[in-house]
Amino acid sequence: MLSSLLTKFLLLSCVNHCALAALNGHCPPLGPVLPAPTQPSKHGAVSAAATTLKGIINKTTAAYNSSAVAIGVKSIHESGFVFSYTYTPPDKDEIGTQAVDLDTVFRIGSVSKLFAPLALLKLGISLDEPITKYVPELRALKSQAREDSPVWAVEWDDVTLGSLASHMSGIPSDLITDMAPLGNLSAYGYPAANSSELLSCSGFFGTPSCNRTAFFANFGKRPPAQVPFSAQTVYSNVAFAILSFAVETIAKQPFADYVGKEIWKRTNMARTFATQPNASLAFIPVDDIWWPADLGFEGPGGGYFSTINDLHRLGDAILKHKLLSPVRTRKWMKPVTSTSSTGVLIGQPWEILRAENVTSDGRMIELYTKRGEIISYYSTFALIPDYDLVITILVAGPGTPGEVTGASMDLMMSQVVKTLLPAVEKAGKTEAKAAYAGIYVDQRTNSTITLFLDDKDDDDNDGPGFSISRYVIRGVDVPTTDPGGTTLPASAPPALDPPMRYRLYPASATTMTRTSGSGLEQGLQQRQQISWRAVGTRSRGADEVAARDAQFAWPMYSCVTWATMDRVTFGFGARDHFVFNLEDGGRAMAVEAVGYKVRMERMSPS
Repeated sequence: MLSSLLTKFLLLSCVNHCALAALNGHCPPLGPVLPAPTQPSKHGAVSAAATTLKGIINKTTAAYNSSAVAIGVKSIHESGFVFSYTYTPPDKDEIGTQAVDLDTVFRIGSVSKLFAPLALLKLGISLDEPITKYVPELRALKSQAREDSPVWAVEWDDVTLGSLASHMSGIPSDLITDMAPLGNLSAYGYPAANSSELLSCSGFFGTPSCNRTAFFANFGKRPPAQVPFSAQTVYSNVAFAILSFAVETIAKQPFADYVGKEIWKRTNMARTFATQPNASLAFIPVDDIWWPADLGFEGPGGGYFSTINDLHRLGDAILKHKLLSPVRTRKWMKPVTSTSSTGVLIGQPWEILRAENVTSDGRMIELYTKRGEIISYYSTFALIPDYDLVITILVAGPGTPGEVTGASMDLMMSQVVKTLLPAVEKAGKTEAKAAYAGIYVDQRTNSTITLFLDDKDDDDNDGPGFSISRYVIRGVDVPTTDPGGTTLPASAPPALDPPMRYRLYPASATTMTRTSGSGLEQGLQQRQQISWRAVGTRSRGADEVAARDAQFAWPMYSCVTWATMDRVTFGFGARDHFVFNLEDGGRAMAVEAVGYKVRMERMSPS
């Protein structure tokens, strides 16, 4: 054991590498540690948090004279909102709505990027396919490059649909934002513009929008930002326009028509538009020049319009697997690459935010987000699968000092998460306690297991998942005899001191329904089952774990649950595998310790 002096030294040196201390030495698997609550808005803690959050945001918007705000937080299991908020500023353009509500239309900027990858997945296309399979004319862009080399020309056959969706293609970021046509910029150090290098379109400042023809006539002149699949992820707006070209090839119709029919109509997103809708539906800042801006061929990358209610319909449809099958949805909602920020991973096209300072147990929570900005308009769309939550924020304003900005919107998002999520977690614990906590017994084999949450007499009550306080199988006390690992057990079990500590976590968010019987009984006898996994640790506590981890160059050295689960089996059943049988309403009736081949009935609900 480390000496107390060395332990103190290592604790002082670990700084930000002591995340397991917050977890009380536990290492839960990534993902939900309890089932998501199905009625969070009815919990007192959530109601109180919503009131607190409203006060926080009221203080922010009190300074806004020209900026509008709309926010929604909703569980996919409820019809109403966990939290909603709208603010209408005193100054607004008279051509737009004079009262902001959850159906008010805003520009959503890069939240538009969600629809191109989603459309391809709905069409059954693998994102590993090369883009040139569907847009072969991209190859001809190399003829516009200064040289045919990786420095000056994109090797389009190396670019996949998925690399475009995850900003890993290395292609140039944009076309329509070129500054050369804006006039004399010598004060900024630029030379006089060469007439042959002027783009005659952009969609901004009254200029015509660029169409697909303009793209193919000019984009090859732009050198690549990186080679495909480089370590340096480079954000690209044009990538999503190119993905829309692929959708048009496959679906044989304009991109907006396909998305409108197969995504927006199917999810009742009646106030979501690919082109500028009637201004009376929208909030428009005073004298705003960005409301009418037409992004042309780049529309799929940032040109669309929507509302809080419509985006929540989209979020519900994604998390409820209404647009893609469950497995395709899960595959889509995964990181693809990392960034220079340890708190941000990139998906297709998700910006996956990782937070460790939100829940009471200090575990990592992933927020699958897409953020958008188009000068006057800012948007955030976020899914939190651990809690089945959808969060949307839409704001608009002049972007002047004292008004809303991209940074202030991000802070607003952070306030929403940090205020509401701990309360939603409490709601989940209350529901899980009623559904699973208690004593499970099989008297025939002298086996019992006790599960609890928030036991005031236990110093481990803030740990993730369920704690197993009593764990006896066939008269054997498992925590004091569990040899751990995958090695063969000794002839006699060890006497472990301290004993193993176990936490139990759901292995899947999906409950299976099985039918048994035949004839008239078929379909009448049902049992719902859900898999959970137990994770054990033999540490003496969080401080010792943190001290050990501080010796290593990377954080959370001890947290290797992903590599230890399902390793020890007996008769093809894993020692850490537990299957609950649920009655209607989701209350557990029994649990099977699969590796030990024991089924225990629930004797007490708490």
